[in-house]
Amino acid sequence: MKFTESKIIENGQGKWTVTIEGKEWTDILAKAKNRVKANIEIPGFRKGKAPEGEIAKYLTPSKIYNEAFRMMIEPAFDFARNSDVKIEPMNSPTPVPFKVSETELILDFVFDLRPEIEIGTYTGIKTIEKTTPEVTQAEIDEVVNQYQQQFAMEKVKEADAKIVDGDVVTFDFKGFIDGVAFKGGEAKGHTLVIGSNQFIPGFETSMIGLGLGKASIDVKFPEDYTPELAGKDSVFELNITEVKERILPNKDDELAKDLNMKDVNTFADLENKIKAELLERKVIGFKNQFVNQIMDEIIKGSKIELPKTAIDNQIADLKREFEQEVIRQGLTLKAYKKATGLTDKDIEAEMLVDARKKLETYLVSSEIQNKEKFEVTDAQVETKYADLAGQFGVELDYVKQAIQPQAVKQEIANDLFVNFLYENNGK
Repeated sequence: MKFTESKIIENGQGKWTVTIEGKEWTDILAKAKNRVKANIEIPGFRKGKAPEGEIAKYLTPSKIYNEAFRMMIEPAFDFARNSDVKIEPMNSPTPVPFKVSETELILDFVFDLRPEIEIGTYTGIKTIEKTTPEVTQAEIDEVVNQYQQQFAMEKVKEADAKIVDGDVVTFDFKGFIDGVAFKGGEAKGHTLVIGSNQFIPGFETSMIGLGLGKASIDVKFPEDYTPELAGKDSVFELNITEVKERILPNKDDELAKDLNMKDVNTFADLENKIKAELLERKVIGFKNQFVNQIMDEIIKGSKIELPKTAIDNQIADLKREFEQEVIRQGLTLKAYKKATGLTDKDIEAEMLVDARKKLETYLVSSEIQNKEKFEVTDAQVETKYADLAGQFGVELDYVKQAIQPQAVKQEIANDLFVNFLYENNGK
């Protein structure tokens, strides 16, 4: 293979060109021909089992060239990526066949050029204040309560008992809006822990005080619920068939031992471990929030000219992600727009802002990392693998097989970047 690169200045694009020729290309064509032959479907014959004469009628050069092109996209890209690249892409390169013949394949990988950037000050920014996160006893108690739930025992209550917070209730229900049952609002034999907040606000609290048998409760759907139900008043008809009391273990050393955690032998050990883990998560969350604010300040002080093609491509990606999320919520884009009152113009305007922010953040962070030359060592990679193995409770070799070294290096590089901005900014 041969590699060259060039800029298409008028389009704000660049391209890597890979040429495959000679015996290397003829060997690929031969493999492509065999693949096409094996997969040709001819009426009256099983796939790949037709006589050579019949296969020849369907075995056109274009089919062979197309298969050979598909076969070479990944190896050609790897070859280009590992060559002495001078023109770095702004986005993922798109493969485009420039020439395909019996003697050669010329394959272009086209991408948006990385725009010129004059980065502003990125250290010594004092406009954002650092605060020290703290963990409250209430937060520790909440986690302890979750551990208690793991060992909870259940006891059926007397027939005349009333539901209280924490009880386990088995019941049938059916929901109505304006007297009409709505889709997805019915179930039989459902089991619910009162206070677990599995249902919409007001549903579980309305069940407190009820007993076995039939009842009805009035509940209002939240404004941020699915559009067809959001903000609407509803009536749920219930048939409560069983109520159980949940008996939780005491908050003592026995609970700590039952959890079988490393270095946890007493309840005090358990609380200390919970506090340390909560504090670590808070520190990470605060640090990322702080760095995001610092990044906004750096972007404001930088000069960045984003090419229209890069923005358009980013908007297209965001739109695809948005449509997929709407579908996951059980809606069509048309139904979503009708329910929210948003137009295509409204949605695209918001995406334009998000697209610019995402691209600017990427460019600025890349520029800082290039300037500071953060280096990821093999020792850091090994330590990260060991941390992941301990975190998930699996063997080290399993983690190494599941996660590629490049992904681990990227995560470490990102940590170095975040730590650098955190340590060199704020007041």
